[in-house]
Amino acid sequence: MRPSQAMFVLDDNGTRCFGPGPCRLLQAVQTTGSLRSAAISMGMAYTKAIRMLKVAERSMGVNLTSRTIGGSGGGGSRLTPEALDLLERYERWSAACRGFGTRSFDECFDGFGAGAAAKDVSDDASRGRIGVVVMASGLASRFGSNKLVAPLAGTPVLERTLRSLPLDLVDPVVVTRWREVQDLCDRLGVRSIRHELPLQSDTVRMGLSLDAGWDGCMFVTGDQPLLGERSVRSLVRAFREDPTRVVRLAWQGKAGGPVLFPASCFEGLRGLEGDVGGTGLLKKDPELARRIRLVEAERPEELEDVDTPDELARLERLVRGE
Repeated sequence: MRPSQAMFVLDDNGTRCFGPGPCRLLQAVQTTGSLRSAAISMGMAYTKAIRMLKVAERSMGVNLTSRTIGGSGGGGSRLTPEALDLLERYERWSAACRGFGTRSFDECFDGFGAGAAAKDVSDDASRGRIGVVVMASGLASRFGSNKLVAPLAGTPVLERTLRSLPLDLVDPVVVTRWREVQDLCDRLGVRSIRHELPLQSDTVRMGLSLDAGWDGCMFVTGDQPLLGERSVRSLVRAFREDPTRVVRLAWQGKAGGPVLFPASCFEGLRGLEGDVGGTGLLKKDPELARRIRLVEAERPEELEDVDTPDELARLERLVRGE
């Protein structure tokens, strides 16, 4: 069993004014550049799309689209800054609600039904959870297209990364700017937040916004497709042995990622500025960096990410044993 959840915003009269439908419509406008094209892509009547948009605008008191004039397509629509802000807030709120709802469901239905007797919870899993923020917001300028959904031996790069995360120990959330990445996460049943913010520190803050009493948070790049589950479990195990220290995956003493931070670091991580991820905190705090514990990966390629098509091709050969 699993819960099904949809989040709606109500106006002062208790009437729905925003939810999954309007959210998808605005995202489609952003993709297609036209409200009419967005409606067609969703199989929705154009008049219904207009009505849905006007209800949201009237209830929230802001314009969500603006007209563009001219060009080869004869003009169209684009999202206003208020619409982009609304999408980011709505998706962050929805992800937080889904995360809380899933955990509440697990607590309330624990021990119920046919699967209860077979449930086997490890010592690690019975403790406080570890959050995992999967950093999936890069522009992939060197790759030339969205590398996260590029196939590696028939499986998207991001999906391979997500397979390394043991769900009995960690709570992952993918933070991304890409609609196709969010679609992949929906298909895999993995929480995601979609946004338009430009900096790595924004991604860190958005991921930590889902903190639900985590003991620690691991930061993983979405383009680390050969990361192994056994190495991730080793990171968690090392963290449990001393939950005051930062733990990093390494190969022959050279530190890489993922990086697992204790909850005591969350405030500092939220305060990061600029285009820096979690390692930015280590540069600001030499004492914290000095006490890092390194955990050796089982294979060196686990630490490798994908920046170019040539790198992806090389990893493809490794996976296929060529």
